[in-house]
Amino acid sequence: MPKDVTRVVVGVDGSAGSLAALRQAAQEADHHGAVLCPVLAWQPPGGEAADAVQPAPPDICAHWERAARDKLSRACRRALGEDARRLRVRPRVLRADAGPALVACAREDTDMLVMGAGSHGPVHRLVHGSVSRHCLRHARCPVLVVHPRAGDEPEEDGAGGRPRRRPARPPATIPAGLLDVWPARPSGAEPPASAPRRGPRR
Repeated sequence: MPKDVTRVVVGVDGSAGSLAALRQAAQEADHHGAVLCPVLAWQPPGGEAADAVQPAPPDICAHWERAARDKLSRACRRALGEDARRLRVRPRVLRADAGPALVACAREDTDMLVMGAGSHGPVHRLVHGSVSRHCLRHARCPVLVVHPRAGDEPEEDGAGGRPRRRPARPPATIPAGLLDVWPARPSGAEPPASAPRRGPRR
């Protein structure tokens, strides 16, 4: 892992994997004295193609934007807690496809990209797997993939009277076995066929 990391970009979507990734990204930013950049990418329901055919009214788009900002804010509060006070945090909410958005944000050699590994059903894994593949294929900086721990679950939205649940906060250091590390590679290069190197990275 490079010693001169200046910015740690982390993808956030509220899932258990992304919360674990956000916590690990905060540790990396603290260790390197780097800026922490949590990124949440969103698109209209049905995707941009559907919105192009029948554009949503501006007030609806504004509602979606606020909802995305609220989700990122909640994730940062839950994952970082009081640690956010001593970190340089620069959150970003982008209307974009998640994979290209993360690669565009982590565009410098001195960046680090942190992502969460999914732990949900096949549809969730399909979507998040495509994001991971895009980032591993196109990222110009090292990529760190963090696997969620048992008990580290996302907060329920309370719909239908379901109670909200808080995740079990993981220990200060995530075990090395839950970290996958890919070194930086030229843009467009295929991810290696062999397994990634697993922690410790420093």
